[in-house]
Amino acid sequence: MKPQLAFYHQQAYPNLSPPQWLQHLPIVTDKDLTDSIESGDYQGYFAYQQVDGQPALSFFARLDGKLVNMYVDLVAGQVAYRRQHGGGRKQHIAKACGLKSNWQPKILDATGGLGRDAAELRNLGCQLRIIERSPYVASLLQDAIHRAASDTTSISQLFTQGFELYHGQSIDLIEQIARTEQPDIIYLDPMFPPRNKSASVKKEMRLVKLLVGEDPDANNLLPIAIENAAKRVVVKRPSYAPYLNEQKPSMSIESKGNRFDVYVK
Repeated sequence: MKPQLAFYHQQAYPNLSPPQWLQHLPIVTDKDLTDSIESGDYQGYFAYQQVDGQPALSFFARLDGKLVNMYVDLVAGQVAYRRQHGGGRKQHIAKACGLKSNWQPKILDATGGLGRDAAELRNLGCQLRIIERSPYVASLLQDAIHRAASDTTSISQLFTQGFELYHGQSIDLIEQIARTEQPDIIYLDPMFPPRNKSASVKKEMRLVKLLVGEDPDANNLLPIAIENAAKRVVVKRPSYAPYLNEQKPSMSIESKGNRFDVYVK
């Protein structure tokens, strides 16, 4: 049986090979890709597409009979809007992390995902180390970090230092990373089935779900995070979701559609 995902090597980008965490995927050509998608051999594929004048690693899949795609952007889009209009340290995520005055904590985001919360915390001056277990999502995020670091504006400085990505299982890496330098805060945002029915969110979440699958061990992250954080653990949950690991937090901060559960050491 053929793998479910592939890397499409385009003639437009002959010098761009699969990133390190995608090198196990089969490489397909134009004709092979067309035949494989139509026959259902592959659920999706990775390829580069032009975004703001530079190639961006993207994931393509067929949903509801249409070919759709996603890529990660840490400079424009939602991240830019939050940076410009989010309210700075008055935001719920900032309050949950205890960001006051000039304190710039070291944060370990142990469930990196698409990196938007990590980018927002970096915009607020925090130093970020990020763990992402999926090689597919980690590759998209790594590509976005490289593009952000090469941005022509001053924003690039946020991603050339103080923003590190690790690929692996958080259960294994949290303690290992904390031994080198204990994080002030460990941030968790485990995957949870969304109830938002908007078309854009639904499409993106379906693509992410296709890449990462289930998250059965999320509860196990909380005790490890509490043990290894110096100050606090922050868990982002949908408003309707139960407490992670059924453990009541020190306090909760409600935002629209989400809740930040804070476990103070």
